[in-house]
Amino acid sequence: MAEDNKLLIVGATGFLGRTLCELAPNEWLRVAASRMGDGHRHIDLMDASSVTSAVMDERPRWVINTAAMTSVDGCERDPARAQAIHVDGTRHLVRACEMAGCGLITLSTNYVFDGEMGVYKETDEAHPPNVYGQSKLDGEAVVAQANCQGIVIRTAVLYGHRVGCRPNFVTWAMGALERGEPIRVVTDEWTNPTYVDDLALFILEMCDSDYRGLLHFGGRDFLTRFEMVERICAIMGYDPQLVTPTTSDAFGQPAKRPLRAGLDTGLAAGLSKIKPMGFDDSLLEIQKTYH
Repeated sequence: MAEDNKLLIVGATGFLGRTLCELAPNEWLRVAASRMGDGHRHIDLMDASSVTSAVMDERPRWVINTAAMTSVDGCERDPARAQAIHVDGTRHLVRACEMAGCGLITLSTNYVFDGEMGVYKETDEAHPPNVYGQSKLDGEAVVAQANCQGIVIRTAVLYGHRVGCRPNFVTWAMGALERGEPIRVVTDEWTNPTYVDDLALFILEMCDSDYRGLLHFGGRDFLTRFEMVERICAIMGYDPQLVTPTTSDAFGQPAKRPLRAGLDTGLAAGLSKIKPMGFDDSLLEIQKTYH
């Protein structure tokens, strides 16, 4: 039998995984799992036996999968690894959850869309412009066919601050600007960036639901990356002259980025009490713990 108050959080050394471990209410027994160990339950998504052992030993109510190959250009260079983590790894989790009788929540991305249309609903057809988006979409299909309660949550430009985590777009910009380093930022990539605390609280709320299927969750404000950095400069007091506008094409990155890939979050809002912060308010929260 699955334990009704246990969460197995996969990818617990990462940004979202750490946030989930921190913010989960005390009534949830949190089991942190990662490939690196670090005192956590060992799990390697590319090893089916490792996944099965972890899930069957713990028998949680939910497995929350936050592990991913997050480098979009890295996925483009190594599509086999992206497939192994995002598709095969998800399949291993689904099979283990079916065996253990528990639910699976896994994260996906607005990069499943080509960015031609603007704001996307869950029912809109996906056309991934890169390997990262395609492998995530293929992983979604595995969950959709699962014989266990499965929820896929697509999100966009995850940001926030957790000590010891790799920089995200916002903390990368803050760090460079604080050091007085000039940065180039694109003006043509537009979406609703997602504050990590809001996303974590939404995921935890879904653990008390009977929902199955696909959901979009993103921030309240729709911004380009350049507009995000303009807000960062205004609120943090950094020099905006250090910021040079550019375009996605000018960067010449291996993976094509969708330009207008905002997410319509109306369905999630109807299911949830979580109201995403405005971008400016979330920056003020980050400022409290950044140093």
